[in-house]
Amino acid sequence: MASTLACIGLDVADLDALGTLLEALPAEVVGRTDDEVVTVSYPDPTGARVVISRRDGVPLDLVPSYAAEPGALLGEVSVTESGLTRAAVLDDDGRTVTRLLVDLEQHRQVAAADGPTRLDASVVALGVEMTVHADEAAFAASDASRISDEPGASRWSAESFVSYGLVHEGPDAEPTGFLAGTIVHSLSHRHSVSGQEFHTVRVRTVGFEATVCLAASDHPVPPLPGNVVAGSCYLVADVPSLWNVGPQRKWWQPAPE
Repeated sequence: MASTLACIGLDVADLDALGTLLEALPAEVVGRTDDEVVTVSYPDPTGARVVISRRDGVPLDLVPSYAAEPGALLGEVSVTESGLTRAAVLDDDGRTVTRLLVDLEQHRQVAAADGPTRLDASVVALGVEMTVHADEAAFAASDASRISDEPGASRWSAESFVSYGLVHEGPDAEPTGFLAGTIVHSLSHRHSVSGQEFHTVRVRTVGFEATVCLAASDHPVPPLPGNVVAGSCYLVADVPSLWNVGPQRKWWQPAPE
């Protein structure tokens, strides 16, 4: 099983080793709060990035992420006491299709502001324990599609999603889930600092599109469009317009003509 960091080409032994790698990347201040928390993004040219919030130089949280295209319309957004974010995934008519618990890069900004009721978000699934199948039929015939080990158990469809963090909600809930999706396009990358390879695949699933990141150490063969990827993942979301430092457009500013 891959770590979340391995899914973006940063498989490290400990946080000290991660810190050494991050020192070789540009540091971009993207957020500040009234209680003196500064959030810094460390982007790699591949799109991989790590987002760290600090107060007085002391790290408070770390989010491994990837620069993905928006693919989900979120509503009913709220931040839990543990700093995770609950949201409904809406269709074009504003109806709830599914719900999720995610590690939102901007959770400190959304908790501190009266923002819009709907947010265009990128959802990134860090594929810590996922399998790749040739197509929908191959997935349906595999053990990976079985919902449980019970005889005659139902099976996941090739485009399925459930948020474990909401099913098992509580103080120890994590932003993990089961996701199965059909691959729309696929890219392979080599992290510019670590030299490690990883893959990103854009998938269709229930109610939204997500970008799944896979460690090449677990998936030496790059996935292909038309394949189905499925399994357990760590869910990250990104709403760049919520950052309150830098050139990002704020939620209250109109889009440029």
